[in-house]
Amino acid sequence: MSHSGQDFDVIVIGGGHAGTEAAVASARRGARVALLTTALETIGQLSCNPAIGGIAKGTVVREIDALGGVMGRAADLATIQFRMLNRGKGPAVWAPRAQVDRGLYRRAVRRLVEAQPTLVTLQGTVAHLLIGAGGVVEGVETTEGQRLRARAVVIGTGTFLRGRIHIGTTLSMSGGRAGEAATTALAEQFADFGLTTARFKTGTPPRIDGRSVDYSLLARQDSEIEDFDFSWSAFWPTPRRQGRDTRHPAQLPCWITFAGADVKALVQERLHESAMYGGAIGARGPRYCPSIEDKIVRFAEAERHQIFLEPEGLDTAELYVNGLSTSLPAEVQREMLRAIPGLEQAVMTRAGYAIEYDYVPPTQLHPTLATRALPGLFLAGQVNGTTGYEEAGGQGVVAGLNAAAHALDIAPVVLGRESSYLGVLVDDLVTRGVDEPYRLFTSRSEFRLTVRQDNALGRLNPTALALALLTEDERASADVRLADEGRATTLAEETTIFPAQAVDVLAQAGERALAHGVPIIEIARRQKVSLRDLFTARAVGGDLHREAVVTADLEIKYSGYFVRERRAAERLRRMGGVLLPDIPYLSLRTISIEARQKLAARRPATLAQAASIPGVSPADLQNLVLEIARWRDDGSPR
Repeated sequence: MSHSGQDFDVIVIGGGHAGTEAAVASARRGARVALLTTALETIGQLSCNPAIGGIAKGTVVREIDALGGVMGRAADLATIQFRMLNRGKGPAVWAPRAQVDRGLYRRAVRRLVEAQPTLVTLQGTVAHLLIGAGGVVEGVETTEGQRLRARAVVIGTGTFLRGRIHIGTTLSMSGGRAGEAATTALAEQFADFGLTTARFKTGTPPRIDGRSVDYSLLARQDSEIEDFDFSWSAFWPTPRRQGRDTRHPAQLPCWITFAGADVKALVQERLHESAMYGGAIGARGPRYCPSIEDKIVRFAEAERHQIFLEPEGLDTAELYVNGLSTSLPAEVQREMLRAIPGLEQAVMTRAGYAIEYDYVPPTQLHPTLATRALPGLFLAGQVNGTTGYEEAGGQGVVAGLNAAAHALDIAPVVLGRESSYLGVLVDDLVTRGVDEPYRLFTSRSEFRLTVRQDNALGRLNPTALALALLTEDERASADVRLADEGRATTLAEETTIFPAQAVDVLAQAGERALAHGVPIIEIARRQKVSLRDLFTARAVGGDLHREAVVTADLEIKYSGYFVRERRAAERLRRMGGVLLPDIPYLSLRTISIEARQKLAARRPATLAQAASIPGVSPADLQNLVLEIARWRDDGSPR
């Protein structure tokens, strides 16, 4: 595609997970978009482990997909090993996770990005933002001298802002990722806008040659790909498809081993050589993805730590050593590998390293992910203090939709906590802030029974339709998928199953046999009985989509819990509709001092956001409502 001159509606800086999702979301909302990255070949690059999804994260991937994003669609085309996590806890909290081929994933992302008709990808490094006389963003200028104009700019630079790589205490170099230069100009310009920055750190483990591994000493973990896809829409023809042909590549196993007493002793002996523990790094790292040094220090009583060997792709023997993230010197990393069962002869192909980088404390952002200090500037991804591909991609969607809204003078989008993990993610960031790299968990959501991975399409399809984010084919596919859920419930209500038909299903579930025929829905309410198995036994519902039946099954089994949770969600939604004026919180004498200080610092946009701020009590909220009424009546607080 082409544009006249160098004028766009939105410019997105960075081609990682945040940047690609932001660019696609902006384009789908109707904006003319330029995605600017230092190397076009690295669009969609998986910087750390080659995996998509996980606990809460898999739900985010499906939410991104429901809004027209690319992460789930690319993962489906690149999945080489799949697991459904949390199977032992019941389907309401199941979590999809896929190992993906790095090369296939990267190429799929770029292809999906460049398929957007109003989006161009450009190679270049940003020297600085262009700021107009009114103190608003007007575009960017690159180090190559290009001046690109736009009304909104999204920054999704990951760990590249003043990034510094550390291996041991003596080897340190500037870089945003191994072999790629850091970005310093933007970080320096942030201070001019009144944005404060801080430092976080993260890390990556060594990689090894899979041909040098003794697999006889390892536990094998095979794929559970079955009939699962992250994306509901991207490749479904309509009308309804009879049967399905897999589009996933060949599947590979993962392997499990452990770091035991020998590794523990080695790390303790050489801890002073670690970049973090030796004083080279002072920034805080992710609590829930610790380095092996952190594990040994913080969990000193643990006898061993699990290690997963994950394939990097179909065209390489290289394995990712998940669980051994480290900033120890390369020679110490080789010794560690030799102390792990099955890796005694392992050849290290790349050393692990730690990276320290700038982030912007996200309480400086609006719920749209626009900066409070500079109109038209949006931030997404690790630059906001998060960790993980999925968290970055989710922020990219929110920032991209709202950057387009700003540029086109249309309504902004704020997703609620009650409707999505994306809403939880953004609300946590802008109202609570971060003191360590933020990671999503199901426990962060008050509505995790009704906000699940299986019903992401049903929850967010109304938003996608209202914003016109989907193509005609995608809308038709969504209609088919959602209609199947309703058909499954109706079929369960209207179909009688007889004792002889149900005997095997009930025996397998350890349930008592039927005395007479009953509607399928009555049996499906039993916790251990699968609705799909009942349909199969009765020879009905074979044309229904597998996951539509899963959703119908959950709605039947947990209907009482869901009703209560959805009532609470509706209350929160109504609170979210109460907009807060810009009032002097420190003057509100009916509210506690702590609440006043925190409200003044966070400046919540709605009553729901105020309620989520730690230290703001229910009593404070009640008094805040009264104060707002007084303020609107006479313009003065009490």
